[in-house]
Amino acid sequence: MIISYNYKYIIKKDILKHYKIINLHISYLPFNRGANPNIWSFIDNTPKGVTIHYIDEGIDTGDIISQKKVVLNKDMTLKTSYKKLHKHIQNLFKFKFNNLQKSKKQSKYGTIHYLKDKFILPNGYDTTLKELIDANRKI
Repeated sequence: MIISYNYKYIIKKDILKHYKIINLHISYLPFNRGANPNIWSFIDNTPKGVTIHYIDEGIDTGDIISQKKVVLNKDMTLKTSYKKLHKHIQNLFKFKFNNLQKSKKQSKYGTIHYLKDKFILPNGYDTTLKELIDANRKI
């Protein structure tokens, strides 16, 4: 078994044939699959949270092992919201470690974003989530 955490590369099919791979993802799947999930959860106004799931041939489409919604307020910065999400995914992994074999199918509906998808960060990762939403409504 392989655990993937904060890994931005797509794992090749031949690796998937030989290993069960579990991914720790900082979004509430099936929303915000792919790149920059925290940012897109605010731009797209989708649920915020963390998910542990199996990696399959799709992008963040594998069966869900466990997930948790996380409350992020718009006064937080991207930096502080990422810290909070990472703390939650790490704690969820520690809590679920002994039961990683149980999973459920993921909905085919949701959202996905790629590295090529553009957004505006007026103050880099010190941008508040409210500023992020406001700046990206104009795109």
